[in-house]
Amino acid sequence: MRCFIRFWLLGAGLAVGGCVDRYTPDVPAAAQTNLVVDGFINPQGRTLIKLSRTFSVNLKNTAPPEARAQVAIQDDAGQRYPLAENPAGTYTSAALALDPGRQYQLRITTAQGRDYASDKQPVILTPPVDTLTWQLTPAQGIQILLGTHGANAAARHYRWEYDETYQFTAAFESILEYDARRNFVRPRGRSIFRCWRTESSTAILQGNTAQLSQNALADFPLLVVPPSQKLRFGYSGLVRQAAQTQAEYDYWERLRKSTENLGTVNDPLPGRITGNVHALADAAEPVLGYVGVHTVAEKRFFLDPTTQLPKPQPSSVFVDPAYATCLQADAYFFPRDLPQLRAGGLVPLQPIININSGDTIGTTASSLDCVDCRQRGTNIKPAYWP
Repeated sequence: MRCFIRFWLLGAGLAVGGCVDRYTPDVPAAAQTNLVVDGFINPQGRTLIKLSRTFSVNLKNTAPPEARAQVAIQDDAGQRYPLAENPAGTYTSAALALDPGRQYQLRITTAQGRDYASDKQPVILTPPVDTLTWQLTPAQGIQILLGTHGANAAARHYRWEYDETYQFTAAFESILEYDARRNFVRPRGRSIFRCWRTESSTAILQGNTAQLSQNALADFPLLVVPPSQKLRFGYSGLVRQAAQTQAEYDYWERLRKSTENLGTVNDPLPGRITGNVHALADAAEPVLGYVGVHTVAEKRFFLDPTTQLPKPQPSSVFVDPAYATCLQADAYFFPRDLPQLRAGGLVPLQPIININSGDTIGTTASSLDCVDCRQRGTNIKPAYWP
């Protein structure tokens, strides 16, 4: 058992120490799992809804999908637009152009025959993202700033999600690959040294103009990117903006406070947060999720750190924690060490040349995780990349 000593100051400086043991709470399995609805109705595009069930943290790591349900968008005149399931628990509509003058709801019938529906909602048209700019932080990372505006009578509550894409390299560059058919190494075809990785936001990001005279946000602080490997070779951000009703905004604020502001005695107690989806046969059955009806605006920006960031960059930019254990490549010689390459797990890097004869007598090699950048991303350059 590992023992950690912690101290508390009591009264006039009395220090008390003790061991802190790992505590795993005895959480009983719930008698009933609840439906979780994740997504919104997009009146000008494809709608994607994910259905799952609540679960005990002692039994599972991921939420079990709610499969084989019948899911549809329905307007206030009774017109239905079905969603198809693929993969299990994920339901997607065709690209739609719904009448903005009508109200819409999501209708769900599970494989067990239980019916659910969200409240009817009006269509909210999201204004475009006017600007995405950045400024240098004191630590020489970047802060991304957003600008948008809409009509004063339009929705004044906004939520954002984003995807970060950045270029990186593996710890070692491989120009050779093992040919199992010939039991030898040959020049590599496509490079596995330079890749691109995309990470999606997980935090709940919201803002509003309810207290402003104009329905506009200027230089809204959206995201801080600290000095890291993300800012070494190239960085791009895709921001998705959704305007929403105050009720939807309030739901996400409650969820944010319940999930992100936990850990101290002054934080709110966690609890069930219900939205606007209801079980039709039992109004008391809890259902988690809020289904809004709104369009989405997108904007992308690109940063070239080599030309747009000041020099010298912080040393942390050049250190990739993912390759912290990749210290050096080892040498392997032919034909003695070919069985080790054939066994897999090792990737040849650079040829070892006999300086007298000019012959290739071996290769340096390292593990797949240190050599193949595809373990963390893709070596296919994104179409939007400069």
